Amino acid sequence: MVVMVDNSGSAKVTKMNAAFPKLIAALKDPNDGSLPDLRIAIIDSDLGTGCAYDPGTSCGQKTLPDGNLSCLGDMGRFQMLTSPTACAFNAGAEFLEVKNNTAVNFTGPVDNINTVFACLASNVGTGGCGEEHQLQAFELALTAKGIGNEQQQADFLRGNALLALLFISDEDDCSAATNDGMFGEKPELRGESASLRCATRGHQCGGKNLTDSPPGYPTDASFSAPLSTCAARTDACPNAIDGEKATDTSQPTNCSPLRSVKRMAENIKALKGNPDEQIVVAGIFGWPLDDQDMATATYKIAPVPNANTADTQHPTVFDLWPVCYDPDHKPAPATTDPTTGFDATAAGPGAAPGLRLAAFVDEFGANGLKFSICQPDFSDSMTQIGATLAQRMQNRCLPASYAQYASCSAYVLSPVPNPKDPTQVIYQRGAATVPACDSTNPATPCYTLVPDASPCATGEFLVQLDDASGLAPGTLLEFVCR
Repeated sequence: MVVMVDNSGSAKVTKMNAAFPKLIAALKDPNDGSLPDLRIAIIDSDLGTGCAYDPGTSCGQKTLPDGNLSCLGDMGRFQMLTSPTACAFNAGAEFLEVKNNTAVNFTGPVDNINTVFACLASNVGTGGCGEEHQLQAFELALTAKGIGNEQQQADFLRGNALLALLFISDEDDCSAATNDGMFGEKPELRGESASLRCATRGHQCGGKNLTDSPPGYPTDASFSAPLSTCAARTDACPNAIDGEKATDTSQPTNCSPLRSVKRMAENIKALKGNPDEQIVVAGIFGWPLDDQDMATATYKIAPVPNANTADTQHPTVFDLWPVCYDPDHKPAPATTDPTTGFDATAAGPGAAPGLRLAAFVDEFGANGLKFSICQPDFSDSMTQIGATLAQRMQNRCLPASYAQYASCSAYVLSPVPNPKDPTQVIYQRGAATVPACDSTNPATPCYTLVPDASPCATGEFLVQLDDASGLAPGTLLEFVCR
């Protein structure tokens, strides 16, 4: 599991830490309460901006823990920070690990993983670059070559393991392919927030690119549209990362200067030999709380009070307004700016619309889960994420319609190294069928179907496999029915 924490100023990590034990609890074996073999890494959203800003600023050149200078922020490296709070993990640990229901590289009983994770997530802080590269951070962490992350990738990834990506962010993704001229202090953009360029250049509403006025790029007018009519742009500019001729994105372009969401999802899927079974992606981000809120949600760009009070020439700037608010912190007359109608106090627990983040989750189909970061509490979301992972790890339930099939055959699918990429596994079907258990047939392994048994839903059959001792971890049982 890789957890991406937006470290650009969101304080919602507290909500995540409070509910994270729900996710871990859902992973436990219902029979004995043991945890599966588990690795959890933390990354943040700061990939810098190619040193487009002055050193020492949040988006400028930074010094990494190893003393090296970086124009790519934290570079997607696993964040095992020891300050401001000392966390109880072993020196040299790259990520948290549980094996055989035992803590491998952190202190205390296995359930202490919740406390250590919360400590590490809090240490990520809120001082990262505000032009966040949430999705590209996953790429750099797990797939990118040539930037020094190969060792963490080799140490972390296991071919036959389920891969879970979880991200929490209150702003949309701004993964710029090469950071080629898109960022920096641009005089023509002083009338808008620094991150608004990520929206106007990466979003469209009603089929119209928002670089057109209104709102335009640079933004010159307010704009609003039903959120349901808006989406992430799919016309990514050619770029050097994808082996194409680079595009000058310092000026307005006919294509989106942000990295292709589909391409980033494909790179993640390529990590697994069977991505439909081995990858789950969950996002907690700026999204309506429910279908009723979605029906009325508005995508809005309009003036807000300028947070840079030293800029007296621009008392207000254009910005992307929240698409959702925490129900316990809604806009109120007492905290609403009389000039713009913007409530900065309510916006803090709220979130801007995450159209690119939503598009990334959607690339994983039924294995993609979307949740609103405006929930007062993340407990239900974390429980659902954990339950989805548990179901993928040990999917032992057959639908009720199984009983209606004329005949079924069961086969063992054994994990073996992929000859084209030994870091991955592929599945080979055994030549012989696995029979149903029968007192007159002592063959092993054999299977038994138990109706309405936990953890399956009502009407489903629980598959019990007799004598699986000779099967490798990660083995699948496939039913082929007519």
